[in-house]
Amino acid sequence: MKCIGLVALALSSNLVFADTLPALDARFETIQCALPCQRPVTRAWLMLREAGQVELRDVGASQSDLWQRHPNGDLEYLYLMHEQQRAINYNSVDMRMLGMPVGDSKWQALTQLVTKNELAQLEKKPGQPYQQMPTEIYSGKLNNVDTEITWIPALAIPLQVEYRHPTHHVTVKLVERYQGKLPVEKTTEKILQGYQHVDFADIGDMEHDKNALAWLAHAQGAPGVHAHAHDKHGEQQDHAH
Repeated sequence: MKCIGLVALALSSNLVFADTLPALDARFETIQCALPCQRPVTRAWLMLREAGQVELRDVGASQSDLWQRHPNGDLEYLYLMHEQQRAINYNSVDMRMLGMPVGDSKWQALTQLVTKNELAQLEKKPGQPYQQMPTEIYSGKLNNVDTEITWIPALAIPLQVEYRHPTHHVTVKLVERYQGKLPVEKTTEKILQGYQHVDFADIGDMEHDKNALAWLAHAQGAPGVHAHAHDKHGEQQDHAH
């Protein structure tokens, strides 16, 4: 799953910082449309967030991205293949090698969709309540793109983020917040213990293992995995998020 290069959180005193985020289980939609907008393309996805962990998964997908933040601030990423009960583990060294950001801004982007730095560049005004919770509207330009963010401080998540490019618009919106049964099973530590794990650094040693290649064929969204298989043949395919 390519999980949108969106944005991340934390503003000032009334915003929740990354290490104290409230739990959130929600469904979002990302809508992209070329102008004039006639055929919008919509992708529905889930965010399952708890202390030190966030799982991102497209609706109906059998794979998901699990990010964990350790007490020292290091990020760990697991590409989960639920049907195969497999996991590819990436540490911070692997991610840096693949050019994947691993700092605070990355964690904010994953868990809150907007960064402290981004919000600080925008003008703020009060918004309309969402489910009896106050909202704040941030608007202005980010990287010369007209941007408007409707922020829910109590949930530390945007209700909506809209980017208005000259040729197309991209909107990410919170569609449903789950407060009971989830549409998918959340990947708990117990479930992870039942999966077969392989370190990303060991993938290159598996290119002649037919059993490994069979399940790796299903890992099309795993960053760097299929570049490993083709490096020796001069083909570079980078699936990094």
